[in-house]
Amino acid sequence: APECAGINTMSALASSASTFTGRAVRVAVTAPRGARQGGAAVRVRAKLEVGDKVKVTAKVVVFHMPLSRGAATDLQGMVGEVASRADDFNGKYISATFEYKVAIPIPDHVKGKTFIVHMREDEVEVV
Repeated sequence: APECAGINTMSALASSASTFTGRAVRVAVTAPRGARQGGAAVRVRAKLEVGDKVKVTAKVVVFHMPLSRGAATDLQGMVGEVASRADDFNGKYISATFEYKVAIPIPDHVKGKTFIVHMREDEVEVV
């Protein structure tokens, strides 16, 4: 292995790679089975549809709830509505880790405003 300023290049690469603490991320680079290539619209089938009332069943902690000023808020047990699908962009399938955009009402808000949370299908159930 070539020496560079007294440091073995291979050991430097190995030591920098071993300090990586991030998560591995899998990205879908192909269209789902049965999809046509070339920009054709793909109908995404799912258990939840836009407009379904859902209840959060898993422990989901968010920090972006309005009026809580960055405090951790657990959404488990809250009821909301599926606002849209994050894996459907103008009729085209895109890879999305959290497939659903759920509108959850802000607790104790006089005007009944909602905020959007991206969720997976296994974190919610239809009410």
